Amino acid sequence: MLTEYILKKIAAVFTAIIMMTNGGASVKNQTEKAVPTVGVRNLQTSTVSVSCIIVEWDADKNRDYEIYCEGADGAEYTENIYIEVKSNSLCYLTGLRENSAYNVKITPILKDGEKAKIKSAQAKCKTEQVEVIWDFPYEDGWTNCFAYESSAGLTANPSWGAIQNCSVDKVTNTGIMRDEYGDYCCAMGTFYGYCGDRFLVELENGTQFTVKICDSKGGADDGEGRYHNFGSGGKCVIEFIHDPNSLPGCVSFTGNYGSYNWSGLNFDNIRSVKKINYGKKIEY
Repeated sequence: MLTEYILKKIAAVFTAIIMMTNGGASVKNQTEKAVPTVGVRNLQTSTVSVSCIIVEWDADKNRDYEIYCEGADGAEYTENIYIEVKSNSLCYLTGLRENSAYNVKITPILKDGEKAKIKSAQAKCKTEQVEVIWDFPYEDGWTNCFAYESSAGLTANPSWGAIQNCSVDKVTNTGIMRDEYGDYCCAMGTFYGYCGDRFLVELENGTQFTVKICDSKGGADDGEGRYHNFGSGGKCVIEFIHDPNSLPGCVSFTGNYGSYNWSGLNFDNIRSVKKINYGKKIEY
């Protein structure tokens, strides 16, 4: 009888231990399941121009995000990609190439002491594709000379009409006016065209952007309407038109946008100028 009593006691102890162990495992599993997941909601991309894509998502309040972009499908000059962050839910991918694809990945960053699983969001996007009408000959020499003029001086047609519905560029902090097609407003000589004409410009470093003539240089300094003289031996083919209240001080000092990299708009000598047709209007 004593032996049987002892065996029952031992069995009861083991049962208690097993129940405690199972209970502990259950609590642990519940704890693991309770760890929240921090993700990215409603990731959207849209094309701004041949060189720019807007990326937006629904962000958590006071949360930072890591933004990554890489070229896809053989995109060239990926070293020029620049990410201009405007808020924790909005950025612009710049320094891109015409008709090229890119992969973007947004990853939430955990706050100090926060314990959560991280879930990134990814999207594939593409820049504007243009239709080329005419390819102009290469202009030799120092053409990284992008002078400027104020839009306040464009008071008569056709320049006044060409500058309508244009606004200060939101992306590059240049103060340059941009139209509803994503083109930078500029003055060019009659060798290239007239007010309202649109062009794809490519630089020696692979940077691309589009411009629209909103003022004419006429025959310019060379007499053929190709360029104005700039400094010592420079050729100003493209002269940007800026908002009268938004000219950067450094440009006012040097007289040249080409001395700087503007959030992926990295100036260099001009490789090519191509006249293009109009595409779709954009919002950015």
